Amino acid sequence: MYDQWLRWRASHHIPAGILFWMLASASRAGDTVEDYLGAVRAGLDTRVVQALGKIEGTGRQLLALRSYVRSAAQLDQRWSWDEAQIAAYADSPEKLRLDAAVASVRCHFESANPGHTLFVNEQIRSLDRQIEKWNQSETIRRSADYMLETFRAEVAKPKFPRASSPKGVSAFRNLLVAFKPVPTPSLAAPGLSLHGRMQAVDFQIMEGDRLVADTDVTTVVATWEATGWKAKLQSAVDEANAGFVGPLKNPDEPWHYDFRPDAAAQWAARDAGCVRPIEG
Repeated sequence: MYDQWLRWRASHHIPAGILFWMLASASRAGDTVEDYLGAVRAGLDTRVVQALGKIEGTGRQLLALRSYVRSAAQLDQRWSWDEAQIAAYADSPEKLRLDAAVASVRCHFESANPGHTLFVNEQIRSLDRQIEKWNQSETIRRSADYMLETFRAEVAKPKFPRASSPKGVSAFRNLLVAFKPVPTPSLAAPGLSLHGRMQAVDFQIMEGDRLVADTDVTTVVATWEATGWKAKLQSAVDEANAGFVGPLKNPDEPWHYDFRPDAAAQWAARDAGCVRPIEG
């Protein structure tokens, strides 16, 4: 057999170095990103595994997996509510505190900006809705494509450990943790959005029935910064001091504020002192 191999190599005039590279590449043909993704996924929380199963495409799954691995220790504190939890929230003290906090910010904003008000979507963003948005987002697609291309090149390197080995799983997890997506994802990975447990709100600005500042990430500069709405909303939030922290800086979302229930509970015990201007 060895003699046959030598005759085949000689007849094809293949140098030893190139032949070794061909054999090494062939031996690693099964080590795809999908293989590593599957190996890492096997050790994840059941909720994460189920969510990944509904995410379309290897790139989008890979981008979400990065967030799941990085947030593993906070999963219980961040994971979106199920239907029973959402139903229980409807009549809870937590909802009353959030409603009061939003009303205070709205009051301060209206006092400083006559003719304008704030709109907040009070519907909790379910896990299914988050997955739908993740699968449809163009920004997520671009970031996922870049990540997939980068990871394919990394796992194809001869020295990268095999997907079936503990070292391979560990090396792939390290890649996930260290990777910096480009562009920055415009959405939290499905299940990790604070909108999924009403611990974040998006303030939008209305003039009568007309929406003048929405949540479109492509118009942040023109709609929020150049017009001054970003600073005006921040001022109202600061004056209300009702438990909102923000706005979100990465990605840049002037409308997004996290809601800290502890801070709101302290605020609820005192008079916010906001009086709307008299109209007419």
